Amino acid sequence: MPKQTQLTWTDRALLSRALHRLLFKRLLGMTLAVCILTACGFYLVERARFTATLRDNVLFSAARFQLLAQEQLNTPGLGDHKRLQDILDNFMLYGQQQQQGAAATLTLMDTQGRVAASRRNPAFNSAPELDGYLEAKRYQLPAESGGVLYELVFLGPRPFLHILIPFANAKGNAVAYGECLFAIRESVIHDANLRMGLTLALAVSLVLATSGLLYPVLLRLLRQMHTNFLDLLEANLESLSVLSRASAKRDSDVDSHSYRVTIYAVRLGERMALDRQAMRSLIKGAFLHDVGKIGIRDALLHKPGRLSPEEMEEMRQHVQHGRDIVSRSTWLRDALEVLGGHHERFDGTGYDQQLKGQDIPLVARIFAVADVFDALATARPYKKALPYEAAIGIMGSGRGSHFDSEVFDAFWPIATDLHRICSTSSSQELDATLRNLC
Repeated sequence: MPKQTQLTWTDRALLSRALHRLLFKRLLGMTLAVCILTACGFYLVERARFTATLRDNVLFSAARFQLLAQEQLNTPGLGDHKRLQDILDNFMLYGQQQQQGAAATLTLMDTQGRVAASRRNPAFNSAPELDGYLEAKRYQLPAESGGVLYELVFLGPRPFLHILIPFANAKGNAVAYGECLFAIRESVIHDANLRMGLTLALAVSLVLATSGLLYPVLLRLLRQMHTNFLDLLEANLESLSVLSRASAKRDSDVDSHSYRVTIYAVRLGERMALDRQAMRSLIKGAFLHDVGKIGIRDALLHKPGRLSPEEMEEMRQHVQHGRDIVSRSTWLRDALEVLGGHHERFDGTGYDQQLKGQDIPLVARIFAVADVFDALATARPYKKALPYEAAIGIMGSGRGSHFDSEVFDAFWPIATDLHRICSTSSSQELDATLRNLC
């Protein structure tokens, strides 16, 4: 296979657009993912900060209430419950001017959960969802002295802070708990949403700006990586070409045979619906199937007559020679199935491992059909080329014995056109045909 020429301007433009599309899609997807994660993160952080601010505000009010009710808290059983109720009524009546909201309900209980005093803000008398929520979600009092419990909940369209606050006597022991639904003012909610929106917009803008700055850098790196990939691929193809030409120079047909059998094999592989990995293995194996002939004497390769049994045995060693050569390359190693199995026969009478039937790799069974057909239809030092009808007839007689019947049945409908093209094309034309196929 001759060295690939440099990319044309059209090829470069197509490649550039393809890289642009690839990078744009990947970067856009990553940017959207980062934006979503950033939005979720900022929302959770801002919600936690907002809830903590409300908690601190309610705890500040609770500390004032504890000072007012300290005498009753120091008395066993929470003292005079009527007096405690009056303190609670007055506290809620004059405590509605808080900046962040107002208590909608407040219940004071002893450590056993018995209600000592309770108050509901008249502004929320027509809000039955509060009663339903408290019946279902009332806090369980801690068995021992515990800390503050709180969560932000939405009852209807409005958010509330549901909080449980321990109250201590003069000795510092928790003797009562206050459970409160704190209604947040709409202005506070509006300010919080505005602040969250501005912060989120700033964060998303930073992500988008970063992505925009990274795009040209990543595109340049991607282009360089693709160029390096093409250079590496070209180097591998040159290695494949060198080995193919080296083996062809030892034989009589230069490299036309390698082109023809590869074209036959690729077309047949397409008919057999090979996957990409198997097709790569088939192409490499087709080019390198006779590389082991480098180790065979010229006298045998160019002998015009039939080989003696001893000479035939020596000739068969080219399969093992090929394995020894190719197995040293990681990139070429997937050619071993074709290289080592293309002289096996479906009935098990081939060489050099006498594999039979499905034990022969499919790519080797495919290539065996292509190789034998080209050997029959082209001239060799020891024979003339057979006409197409004679060649395909001989191969038909080997259906099920020499060849896999399924593979041969897939080949013969396309053999006529392939033979016509390959038998009348030069090496350069065969190379162009093969590149279009690959």
